Amino acid sequence: MKKICLLLIAIIITGCTTKVYNEPFINSKEVVQLEFGMSKSDVLEIMPEPPLYVKGGDAVTSVWVYNVRTIKVKSDKLSDGTLIANKNNSKIKHQKQIDNLFLTFDSAGELLAWGPNPYDPNAKEVYYDCNGVCNGDAELDECGNCVGSYIDTGATSTKNNDSNGSFKLELNVEGSGDNIIIEGVK
Repeated sequence: MKKICLLLIAIIITGCTTKVYNEPFINSKEVVQLEFGMSKSDVLEIMPEPPLYVKGGDAVTSVWVYNVRTIKVKSDKLSDGTLIANKNNSKIKHQKQIDNLFLTFDSAGELLAWGPNPYDPNAKEVYYDCNGVCNGDAELDECGNCVGSYIDTGATSTKNNDSNGSFKLELNVEGSGDNIIIEGVK
């Protein structure tokens, strides 16, 4: 009788436990297989799950959204505490959601772009030049020196005057009508 009661209690407890569900997700293994011009069916063949949802679509584009996670692999730990990555270890677990990956398809159903945001052909591209200036125009010369930087301070500014690193910056002080000119050599 005790065995039957224990068995019934075990069934009741396990039947009442909360079940945890994951949203479908992808990781770098699938992302690196994406190629421009892939059809929607080609994308579905390499992805382990369908998209989490379809963000939108019109006559020009459609956007699929995937949840992206990374894989944490069990690594080896030395006696001094140093971790040695063991990328081939069979003991893995997936991390929490990192971000969403937006796949944008054109009107023919071919993969046009993918990234952390839906593709917008009218968006201004953001980049950093070799001086770390957002949307700056500095470039590396043939010797590997960063020249031609543009310093964006929100005020009137000018480009470098020559390739030896000199600069001139003119600031308009609002309300006073005065200009401050800063010149120097790096």
